[in-house]
Amino acid sequence: MSDDGKNDPLPRLSRERATRWAEEHTARMAEAAGVELDRKSAESIFEECVGRNDEVVRDGRYSLYYTVYAPAPKERHTEVVRKVRADFEKEGYRIAGYREYQDDYYTAVVDAVDDDTRFSLSAESAGPARKPSRTILFSVRSPCMIPPGATQQPQ
Repeated sequence: MSDDGKNDPLPRLSRERATRWAEEHTARMAEAAGVELDRKSAESIFEECVGRNDEVVRDGRYSLYYTVYAPAPKERHTEVVRKVRADFEKEGYRIAGYREYQDDYYTAVVDAVDDDTRFSLSAESAGPARKPSRTILFSVRSPCMIPPGATQQPQ
């Protein structure tokens, strides 16, 4: 009987190393785009891994959602996203979504996936709803991972 891979070994990475990986990748995105990150805005959110049927295993597994902002006038958002997209393509990431800035309702975004690690990366216009976007949000989302030394429990 198959469990469709849900009990395959998870990637092993400490929360600290996962955060460093996210910091390094958002810094790379910002550098490729020619913008400066507002390091004070950085946030690491660790979440429990929830299975397809809402199952939760308490063995230390987690996923990371890391965000950091960079100031950029809305007139630069398409340029910034194009540069990040070009860098993603150069690095071999799969582009999962893309659109260019048109107005404060239809903003710029590029989403990419590293198919080897299953990390997803994004750069997008950000700001208050229905107001001019003045920042770019850079984000990284990890797959479900487990810290080194933890014993993975079956789901």
